[in-house]
Amino acid sequence: MALPLLFLFSCGEAPTSSGGGADEAPQVEMDAEGMMPARRQKAFKQIFHAVPSPIETALLLERSGIRFDAEALNPIDKAMGYTTTEAQAVNLGIYAGDLSYSVIFNQNQQSVDYLNTCRRLCDGLGVGDIIDADLIARADNNRDVRDSLVHIVTETFYELNARFRENGMEEVSGLMAAGGWIEGLYLGTRNLSSSTEDLKLRIAEQKMTLDNLLGLVDSYPPTEALTNMKKVLNSVEAAYANITITENEAAATAAEDGTVVISGGPSVQYDDAALEEIAASVAKIRNLYAQ
Repeated sequence: MALPLLFLFSCGEAPTSSGGGADEAPQVEMDAEGMMPARRQKAFKQIFHAVPSPIETALLLERSGIRFDAEALNPIDKAMGYTTTEAQAVNLGIYAGDLSYSVIFNQNQQSVDYLNTCRRLCDGLGVGDIIDADLIARADNNRDVRDSLVHIVTETFYELNARFRENGMEEVSGLMAAGGWIEGLYLGTRNLSSSTEDLKLRIAEQKMTLDNLLGLVDSYPPTEALTNMKKVLNSVEAAYANITITENEAAATAAEDGTVVISGGPSVQYDDAALEEIAASVAKIRNLYAQ
């Protein structure tokens, strides 16, 4: 599970702000005191573009030859126990990851069940109208058509991101994004011994995404929920200490057929011991939030 989990609520597709001014600034500085709303908006969009969606991560897992593991998912009967905004937001992200995972692996009835579970959490967060009875019916009617389910799920979480922003609840959207990222990494690191090298590389590369998530969390005035999230993400950051990523200049060369080939980009160094440490760290915090 490399982490483009394919977060269905496509973390990178936040709508563009309609305003100009501060949103046009070339650089957005983040500080512990928080930033002006327009500046945070720009940072929020940039960070979400860098965070893989649950769907992307699930696709990567499938391509890596990972088998579907129903035991790895957060049981849907736990959803009723998440009553605080923090628990609902983070577990909405976790369930989004599980929903994406189920969709990509053609677990069609399970996909509808997890969409219903997301709806219950959305009700608690005041956005239950987005996952309404009509949408559930559409999903149920298309549960045997994976492409349709992927479209429905992606569209739904795109709308959730937009609504949270419109309602002045970007913090909730950030917690949801973090929950989805955590679940994707959790699913991707459960069976490292049988993982492909491509999947291991993607897991190692998540060090860069984690930097973006920490930047998003730091962009808000501190709250208890954000302080908790930063603390657990810092523990994963510590586990990534033995992963080295070196930026290299990209180079363009002409192939024999006249096409241009781009090579270069970051160089990633990791070993199995480092990945095992990351897996243990992520499993601990995922189970903490999903308990």
